[in-house]
Amino acid sequence: MHGSTYLVIRVADRRLDLMRADIAAPVLSFPIAVGRAGHETPTGRFAVEEMIVDPDFPRFDPEDSTRLLERVPPGPANPLGRRWIGFAHGDGWTVGIHGTPHPELLGRAVSGGCVRMRNVDVIRVYGEVELGTPVIVRP
Repeated sequence: MHGSTYLVIRVADRRLDLMRADIAAPVLSFPIAVGRAGHETPTGRFAVEEMIVDPDFPRFDPEDSTRLLERVPPGPANPLGRRWIGFAHGDGWTVGIHGTPHPELLGRAVSGGCVRMRNVDVIRVYGEVELGTPVIVRP
């Protein structure tokens, strides 16, 4: 059923909806955190371009984006949580849907542009999408 699945991210509502082409209403809907002022989650039409189970997190120098400071391994302190679903990128940046060790921040604009979810929720969404799945980000 993956082929008829798509995601709708409603930035203002702080929700991610799992949709199926043959059903008008969301199949599942989840609370999310989105990009903060100056690092807004990009809006538009995208597609899943990267999927990683238990990702590591590369921490770069904020003054020099080419300088890697450390790699945070998978685990409870990893800022990306249990799954990474990348859907947009540009020169020096990547945006995706991922878990978080801080679910208390869901419903807020706090990220660097990514969409944060509870780990249990992002694991569920990860199981429903594949490379190429459409991702629609609405303001």
